Amino acid sequence: MKYRILRRPYAFAGLLACSYQLLVVASFEASSASVWRRISILLGGDLSNGGIIQGIIVFSSLWAYLEIKKSRDDIKREFGGLCLSILPTSEKHVLLPMDLPNIELKLSQLSGKKKNLLVKRLLLAAISKFKSTSSMGETIEIISIQSEIIRDLHESAQSNIRYLLWLIPSIGFMGTVIGISQSLAIAHTGKMDDITSTLGVAFDTTLVSLILGAIVTGLFHKLQEETDRLHAYLKEYVIVNFVNRLELKKLRSNPVNSKVSPNPPKKAG
Repeated sequence: MKYRILRRPYAFAGLLACSYQLLVVASFEASSASVWRRISILLGGDLSNGGIIQGIIVFSSLWAYLEIKKSRDDIKREFGGLCLSILPTSEKHVLLPMDLPNIELKLSQLSGKKKNLLVKRLLLAAISKFKSTSSMGETIEIISIQSEIIRDLHESAQSNIRYLLWLIPSIGFMGTVIGISQSLAIAHTGKMDDITSTLGVAFDTTLVSLILGAIVTGLFHKLQEETDRLHAYLKEYVIVNFVNRLELKKLRSNPVNSKVSPNPPKKAG
């Protein structure tokens, strides 16, 4: 059950956000000191005055963080695929066409999480193209095309994170608008305590969203840096250790048939 929850970042984030909300609400109800009570309100402990908005912001931030963590774990696994010794890395090693079935065998023997490694997909595309065309130029071209496809798929997989990064500050600004509208609605009563409390909640939501949004955005930029580095290393690994080491030997003509007698026999009389 725990494994299934971890497989769904939004469910695990919801569980953590609910635990967080209960903790800050309990802290708000139990606190008597004005300073700690104000901190509890800032963190969303006062549900009657818009504290649920901070809870939604925390939920969105946790969801984005877990999505980023999952993507970074996948990238680490892909980097590990470059250390599996699928291709020879020695500078003096040369690959021949007869070595290709051995490489394909190594790729087919990958199992578990290694079964769907990106380096496997890239190598299979390169080997398939080379076997069908025997052209180094077309092999390099298919490596570039396949690498761009993999990059596009990675960008598509991260679209949910980009949406959450936009959503976090947007929720904060929504909380600000709601708080200001509530304070204007009660302005005619002249109750300054109520007005200032609603304004305080309004700006609290913006502050929390900006802080959490900045943290998650920084982690996402780190993820993008690692993603770009992964694609560069994948392409370099295949080109350096496969394309640059692959040697084509032309079939030589039979030396017995091609041998010419240096002294041809003379014709009789």
